Amino acid sequence: MNINKNCKLFMRDVYLYDISACHYTIMENLGFDLSKIDRNNKEKRNIQIGLLMRDNPKLTSILRTTTNSLIDEYLVRNEITEDDLIIRQYDGIITKKALRESDQFIPLELRSIYQVMIISFNRNMYIANDGTDVVIKGVPHRYDSIDKIYKEIVNINYFSKESVFRSMQNIKNKILTSEDPSLYCIPTGDDKFAIFFKQYGQMEVSKSMSRIMDTEDIDKKYYFNYYIEPFTKSITVEFV
Repeated sequence: MNINKNCKLFMRDVYLYDISACHYTIMENLGFDLSKIDRNNKEKRNIQIGLLMRDNPKLTSILRTTTNSLIDEYLVRNEITEDDLIIRQYDGIITKKALRESDQFIPLELRSIYQVMIISFNRNMYIANDGTDVVIKGVPHRYDSIDKIYKEIVNINYFSKESVFRSMQNIKNKILTSEDPSLYCIPTGDDKFAIFFKQYGQMEVSKSMSRIMDTEDIDKKYYFNYYIEPFTKSITVEFV
């Protein structure tokens, strides 16, 4: 993920645009026969088009070049500068400014407006609130309990500095003092979990074992440093 190194780490009201069913839409506009491809089944559609691209390097070049050119054209038409652009993805952008023109040629559709977007301090991940749910990108080894913490972070009352720092301290305390083992159980499949212990490092445990273990043996600081601090550090920088 290529996040603009000059943008703020905390932002409000940013815009996510992308090309709907990108490769399918481009092929459709170029007159390819897509009668055997199911546009409405994303997984199946992507597999089918992926196989076509694998067997036809020329098609791959056309799709990639066209996608890149489309994004370039919309950036120029809307006078989106490097400072305005937060992230440029393969088939879309996240920008500080709403686009005036987004439906010429093949449309660049508005997917979300992030009310709050927090970029990790090392600029390789982000979490956001799109008004209905938390959006999490780039975080490796995510799991449900950590996603719930991210939801708490993006839903902090950012209009009050006092509330921001109080909430962040409460979240830190939760990670460092919780007696709920499930908060630290990273699923590895087949009812097994990876857990980081103070003395032994990462170990795999069964579901039944995870329920009875003493959380005081868990390296809770590891979880805070790995999952949470990259974002709370960014918030601190922007709100101090």
